[in-house]
Amino acid sequence: MIPKKLVALVLDRDRGRCVLNLPRCLGAASVADHRANRGSGGSKVLDDARALIAACGLCNSDKADASGETRAELIRRGVIVEKAATNHQTVVRCAYTPVEYPDGARLYLLSDGRRVPEGEVPF
Repeated sequence: MIPKKLVALVLDRDRGRCVLNLPRCLGAASVADHRANRGSGGSKVLDDARALIAACGLCNSDKADASGETRAELIRRGVIVEKAATNHQTVVRCAYTPVEYPDGARLYLLSDGRRVPEGEVPF
């Protein structure tokens, strides 16, 4: 389970709006969603603001079942990040993969809860 303080940070960073914006989207975010699948139980290493986005419950569920063109689009938008060999490498991969928000902004996510425009590389 993601710590409540981290969930609050992610929801605040994303202004309480669902970043996934899939067809059944409710608009308002209620959960912090892992960009890289944690799997069954998974590592708490992935509980990092760089690896999390705000999502509504429906989109969180729909993303888990996404395939084909929908999954490819979510990967292109950086809301799904393929796992690396280790969880630490996956977090780094998330850090270097900007997220495309529903308004078209492409932003890097930082551990401290800030978002940095793609053109202002934070590393």
